[in-house]
Amino acid sequence: MACVGCALFLLLAGSGVAMTDITGHIYCDNYFEFYFNGQLIAKDPLDFTPHNAVKVSFQHNESEGKNKTYAILCQDYASSSGYEYTQTNNPQLGDGALLAEFSDGTRTTRDWKSFVVSFGPTDASITSGCSSSNLAPCQVQNHAMPSNWFAVDFDDSSWASATEYTASEARLAQQTLKNPS
Repeated sequence: MACVGCALFLLLAGSGVAMTDITGHIYCDNYFEFYFNGQLIAKDPLDFTPHNAVKVSFQHNESEGKNKTYAILCQDYASSSGYEYTQTNNPQLGDGALLAEFSDGTRTTRDWKSFVVSFGPTDASITSGCSSSNLAPCQVQNHAMPSNWFAVDFDDSSWASATEYTASEARLAQQTLKNPS
C-alpha cells in the first residue's frame, strides 16, 4: 500500500470482564483502518472526506485473553509534496489528526505509540525553498510499513509515544466529534 501522509497508532490495554460490547467513534483526517486484537473491525467508509467521524462497535471476549490491542492506520491525503489542496491557490500542509474514544474508557492519548510511515515536507526540502507557493523542491520521507503492525504480539518498543493535541490545536470541529456517522 502506498501511504502518503500516513501514521500507525497502537495501544495495549488490559481489563477484567468476561465478554464486553465496546462502542466508540474514530475521527481521522482523512482515512482510517481500525484493528482490535489483530482483527480488522472497520475501514473509513468514505475514502476522502476531511473531518469525518465514524461510529464503531465490536465485542471483546476476555476468555481469549484480558489484554486489548487497539491499532489504527490514519492517513491524510496530502500529495507527494506533503501539501494538500495543491490544485487550489491555497495549498496547506496535511495534518493527519486522529481522535478515537471507546466505551471502555480507552481514548487516544500520549500513552499510544505511533510510527510515521510518511512525513513531509522534509526539513531539507524546506531549506531548499519548499513552500505552499513553491512545491517543486518539496520532498516527503517514506518508511516501510511494518509487517503485522496491528497484531497482538507486535513489538512496538521502538515506536515513539503519540503527540497529544487538544481538539482546537488539531482544528477539529466540535460538531464532527459530537455527531459521528
